[in-house]
Amino acid sequence: MTKTIFFENQQEWRDWLRENHQGKDELWVGYYKKATGLPTMTWSESVDQALCFGWIDGLRKSIDDKSYKIRFTPRRPTSKWSDVNIKKIAELKKKKLIRKAGLEAWSKRKEANSGVYSYEKQPKTLSPEMEKHFRKNKKAWAFFSDTPAGYRRTVIGWVMSAKREDTRKRRLEIVIKHSGLEEKIPQYDWKKKED
Repeated sequence: MTKTIFFENQQEWRDWLRENHQGKDELWVGYYKKATGLPTMTWSESVDQALCFGWIDGLRKSIDDKSYKIRFTPRRPTSKWSDVNIKKIAELKKKKLIRKAGLEAWSKRKEANSGVYSYEKQPKTLSPEMEKHFRKNKKAWAFFSDTPAGYRRTVIGWVMSAKREDTRKRRLEIVIKHSGLEEKIPQYDWKKKED
């Protein structure tokens, strides 16, 4: 395992990548947890810079109670591309930050390996019939509509990913029931389970 290096900001990381992206096959990048108050770049900043040079983040490990590390490696042509990183590439191109190695990694990607993570494949909306049924219960719909977007996406994915129609309907009724009581469904409160 290679030595862990902590970078105070993304420019230091970018400088390291500029010098080493072709000659190294991995680097463990260290991060201080926010509560420490120590200078450190964010995960998102580190991924931005890695993408610019054709590298990607991978395994994450704890170091101690104040820090953790993430392994970065050059991308392979068979690497999977998340929707998040596809959007990041577009932004980096617009800002003219992406380097030749990053453009090469992007050009070698396989379309079949883009946006393939399970959370990206989940349905993002209810079927029109199900939404119409849900909206009939105004109190439940109002509560559900006011919950955080991440919760709504997760719950809609849970409802719509059921293979059988009767299971989808049963799950929707669970969501409506709990939303009518102005509470999240038990599966996402981790107190009890239904279904």
